[in-house]
Amino acid sequence: MRIVNVGIDDLSSSLKTVHAYWDVLRNGRIAPSWSEFDLIKLPLDLLPTTMVVDIREPLENSIFRFWGSKLTEIHGEDMTSRHPYDLTPPAFGKQLLADHRQVIEARIPMGWHYSFLAAGGYMHSHGLIRLPLSNDNEHINHIVVVVDYSREALELIRLGREKHQQTVSGGPEQPLH
Repeated sequence: MRIVNVGIDDLSSSLKTVHAYWDVLRNGRIAPSWSEFDLIKLPLDLLPTTMVVDIREPLENSIFRFWGSKLTEIHGEDMTSRHPYDLTPPAFGKQLLADHRQVIEARIPMGWHYSFLAAGGYMHSHGLIRLPLSNDNEHINHIVVVVDYSREALELIRLGREKHQQTVSGGPEQPLH
């Protein structure tokens, strides 16, 4: 599994559109609320690869409120109402826990590029954005995760890998966390 935390500017145009929608709703607060956020306002081609995590205490008890239909095909199971950190392989679940904790602590949207072996036995790559939502402008109550598997997103991942390889001196490319 290879994971790289990237800036919003390094994401696909569709994910930048998602971020812009979130930012307008935020209106100077730390984040918009779940009641303000309308999934139907997202680019329709991204809805099947969108998730919403209800944040609970402790964080390990959080669950997927919404699990896009394409994600079941990719991961081999429907995770609606289940814990995100139960996804396999176990290292993937642990990485999600760390990534979600990072979004909650920073209270800002964050972008990532992921590559991993999918349930079907093929290598899978995608870009994604995690958007915090706050019902009280203090605590993060939900995280909306929007994944982009478009050609543009995959090209940005490829360019990011090449850029990383050029900056690493000696030895094979190492996973970034």
